[in-house]
Amino acid sequence: MSEEELPHVAPSEHAVVGKEAGAQMLATACAARDAFYASLGAIDGDVLAPLVNPSFMGGPRWPSLRQAWRVIRRPGSIIIASDGLSDPFEDDDDIFEPRGYLVEVCVEAPLSSIEGDDIAGSWLFDLVYQLSQNVADHGSIDLLVERHGSVSMALDLQAPPDGLEDENEQVGVLIDATAPTIPAFFDTPYGPVMMLTATVLQPAELADIGEAENRAGARAALASALAASPTGRLSVADRPPVILP
Repeated sequence: MSEEELPHVAPSEHAVVGKEAGAQMLATACAARDAFYASLGAIDGDVLAPLVNPSFMGGPRWPSLRQAWRVIRRPGSIIIASDGLSDPFEDDDDIFEPRGYLVEVCVEAPLSSIEGDDIAGSWLFDLVYQLSQNVADHGSIDLLVERHGSVSMALDLQAPPDGLEDENEQVGVLIDATAPTIPAFFDTPYGPVMMLTATVLQPAELADIGEAENRAGARAALASALAASPTGRLSVADRPPVILP
């Protein structure tokens, strides 16, 4: 099919035209997201961002090209969340569509999971970074979560804690919007954005999903078992598996 034959997708009711209107839409989106993150805990003043945008080096494109992550501190835990997957998209005609990929992603872990103040150099940030890039590369993870309830991924982390990697030297994560301590959505003037929480899995739990005939059912059972466990949906590297293969 040639470009001339491609179906035209009409702008949504919230779309705006022009750089100035697009900048205002971006500012409004950021304000709504910041307000939601502030409701979760105390936000660090510094934003985590790469020195060189990965999009310029062949990486997946984020909606406004801006790639960033926020650190949110709670009593006893820390949240690292993407900050830009729900920015507005801009097309070649300067039409801006709100809510980007319709999601943001995060991980919550005990404060003890990070040694010192080097959050950007931690395995938890590497996990959220890679998850964010996978979400941007896929482009429609919201549809997968709506259809199946959850998704799981195996990530190649740089330096994960001992015992987390499976036989393929990958670390599994369960991703959904049902974590008891993180709301499933946050509101913007343009509609809701899904907040996806990733929980790091033990190798036996990732294997349990991979070997199940009904993987969606296995992920749902695992999510329930994790929520009922002593650590809940926190990402804890050295906890015992809740479901054995």
